[in-house]
Amino acid sequence: MRAVLLAVVYYLVVTPIGLLARATRDPLTRSWDPKAESYWVTPAPRGV
Repeated sequence: MRAVLLAVVYYLVVTPIGLLARATRDPLTRSWDPKAESYWVTPAPRGV
């Protein structure tokens, strides 16, 4: 019974949140920019 409850919670709570996040933004910045010379992003320096 616990597995069924967890599956229901996952599909009713976690899945819609993930779908909304993907629909509203591009977390991996995969959008095409024809004016860009390069897509390289310099990593931030690591802290001490």
